[in-house]
Amino acid sequence: MDGSQGEGGGQILRTAVAFSAIQGRPVRVDSIRAGRDVPGLKRQHISALRVLTQVFGGELNGDTEGSSAITFVPGKQRLQTLALDTGTAASITLVLQAVVPAVALARSHLRLTLVGGTDVPWSPTFDYFDRVVRAAYASIGIRCNASAERRGYYPRGGGKVTVAIEPCPSLSPLNLGVGEGIREVGIVSRCGRLPRHVAERQLAAATDFLRGSGIGVSSSELAEEQSDSPGSSILISHLGRSRFLGSDAIGEKGKPSEEVGRDAAARFVAAAQSGGALDANLADMMVPLLSLAQAPSRVVVPTVTSHLQTGLQLAGQFTGCRWSVEEGEGNAVVSVLPKRAG
Repeated sequence: MDGSQGEGGGQILRTAVAFSAIQGRPVRVDSIRAGRDVPGLKRQHISALRVLTQVFGGELNGDTEGSSAITFVPGKQRLQTLALDTGTAASITLVLQAVVPAVALARSHLRLTLVGGTDVPWSPTFDYFDRVVRAAYASIGIRCNASAERRGYYPRGGGKVTVAIEPCPSLSPLNLGVGEGIREVGIVSRCGRLPRHVAERQLAAATDFLRGSGIGVSSSELAEEQSDSPGSSILISHLGRSRFLGSDAIGEKGKPSEEVGRDAAARFVAAAQSGGALDANLADMMVPLLSLAQAPSRVVVPTVTSHLQTGLQLAGQFTGCRWSVEEGEGNAVVSVLPKRAG
């Protein structure tokens, strides 16, 4: 696999090793993260690789920070319980993006405890994974329980998450058209080692923006967390029968809390108004997996990102699936035809 294709980021690596573990096929990935300012492996990529290597009793070469190439040879699952401390604020949710579908679709059980970053830049927050991704995964048969004992922010990390993954005997297709209108959402706003008003201001700004766009707030949650570094996050979500949408944001030094809340709300409104059944980040994670389903899938997404385009190309290489994109008015329809259904 060429790690420089598409956007040239870490999503290529995560997708490739997940398919490798699911299918039991060795994979080599070159030019890893070639499209990034600092190319090569980072700690969260190494963590995902090492978890899958230990769980599946495989072989791994090239797993050092900065490495531009790895070889992963999966074996048969030998562990059902594993704990790993990344030692930094490496993103736990990016590790889970690779590990959860790989373990579930290999029809395995795993109880995994990870220590690292739960809410860090350039990755989904733990709330997004827990409240949005898990629900969407369950709709196609991938099930897991997840809990965060402690939050981890940049730079120290120290967050602790436990996930129990169940086997998925077969993956269900997904057929979701233009979503219904959204009248209400849920919001959770958190802060750690910061005054409570940080979370309150994030929530208030997001609520005002949403209401100005005709969307009410049916439930809201404020939480003050224990953490090693100061930080904050907010998640806006809507989970319906035909739509799975979420938008999150994390606080940054020098960025007003109100701006954090408005940023998350603005992205949510854009996704809602597109009619997409999945938000763009969720589509990146889920749609390539539909190549392993028992029947064709058809899903409306807000846009086809470079992540999604690359993921579908990799899925085609691994599974022989066919896929197509039909541009709509403010959205796109992605169709996936698994080889077994062709």
